[in-house]
Amino acid sequence: MSDTPSTVLDADSYHRLYYADTFRFGQGTEHILDLLTQIPPVATWTDLGAGSQSLLWACALTAGRLTAVDVDALRLAHLTTAARAGQPRGVHRVALALAGTNPTTQTFAARCRRLPTTLTADLLTPAPHPPPLCLALGADLITQFGLLGLTTTPPQFIDAFTRLHTHLPPGGWAAGANWVPATRDTRIHLTHALYRHTLHRAGLDLLHLAALPSTDPDFPLVWTYLARRHP
Repeated sequence: MSDTPSTVLDADSYHRLYYADTFRFGQGTEHILDLLTQIPPVATWTDLGAGSQSLLWACALTAGRLTAVDVDALRLAHLTTAARAGQPRGVHRVALALAGTNPTTQTFAARCRRLPTTLTADLLTPAPHPPPLCLALGADLITQFGLLGLTTTPPQFIDAFTRLHTHLPPGGWAAGANWVPATRDTRIHLTHALYRHTLHRAGLDLLHLAALPSTDPDFPLVWTYLARRHP
């Protein structure tokens, strides 16, 4: 098992707080959605450390088949249940509207049908990837929202990012965000220099990088990035 820090809340509490009926403006989510709308249509998308939240990010993407990967099978079960129900919650309707999409149940349900696969895997522990995960890591778009912020040292951050993007094809996209906790803990200290160095090591061209203030008292800062492998 990985010795990296875990998320601050259990699956149920986290989902209710951040991804239920109330869209929490000012905490970086609207900026992430806007960033994702800049990615052109892709045929395949893999969300790493997906938890139960991939359907929120799907509101801003024009993507085909989605594979969600997480170490927590319960969070993936929440995601699968929500996708099968196809019923948008308040956060999804707002997200669709922010992305310039009609926030209807039919629109949301169409995005839900793109989730055919979930994979349970510890992505932060270096280990040979099984064939299904290798295939997923070759998607046209790789995203992660909060996963790599759980690393503890620059070498671990660099290794994990590079390893998880090694199969990204030419022209493939990488996007994500990592939240910075208010209290000091063992999580990685993220900087512009570390991100730039890491993306260069991964062979990606950096298109966007920003550290945004957040009104969330537990996570007052969020890093967002967008990159692409040269076609």
